[in-house]
Amino acid sequence: MNSYTGQEEDRDITSSWAMIRKGGNGHVQTALEGSKVKLDCNVIASEPQIKVEWMLPDMSILENSNNKIEITQNGELVILNVTLLDSGVYHCMIKTIAGVDLVPFRVTIKEKSLSPKAFNGKKFELEKGDSLTLPCNVTSAQPSQTLWYLPKNQILLPTQQTRHAQVMNNGTLVVKKVTSEDAGEYSCLASNLYGVDMIAHVVEVKSDKPNAKIEVKNYCHCYCSNPTK
Repeated sequence: MNSYTGQEEDRDITSSWAMIRKGGNGHVQTALEGSKVKLDCNVIASEPQIKVEWMLPDMSILENSNNKIEITQNGELVILNVTLLDSGVYHCMIKTIAGVDLVPFRVTIKEKSLSPKAFNGKKFELEKGDSLTLPCNVTSAQPSQTLWYLPKNQILLPTQQTRHAQVMNNGTLVVKKVTSEDAGEYSCLASNLYGVDMIAHVVEVKSDKPNAKIEVKNYCHCYCSNPTK
């Protein structure tokens, strides 16, 4: 009787299985304060009705959706209006007869305006038309994601570029012919599943130098001759 039950359990284990894809993008995400974050848990299963659960950074299991965080029908975790408190490691988790499978997701939230203590880099003073080179000297080992936050919280990913700014393959940011609009905060943020590191710089762009005033004096040379008598 016990042998028969064991065979039935073995058949159940082999016939019912599920796993979470470990590769792919999205396991390390950085978002701006106030935005929305989506974490996609890609599950492969023998049965379509596999329940996806999410473990929050405080190690609690999300039981029900609320006005802040929800789980969609396909198991995606959606966090609305994120704050700095939402930073941390989330785990997607599934349970089957064969056991438990879970995958971590690192979420880092950057505040819109950095506090003075956050500026751990350098202060650069440039003239209009100068070029700016900012290396991303962070200590994170082999980061899964490296990006730059430019003034007005514009985001640049590696090898991405704008009209006059570009992120090189090594993470260095190059801005050509700076203008007054390029002044502000520059933050390089590197993150992986194990941690986050950021370096923040301040860039000032001086206004045009006043044109030197050239004083022109008009000299009147008068040639007078005595009238002939």
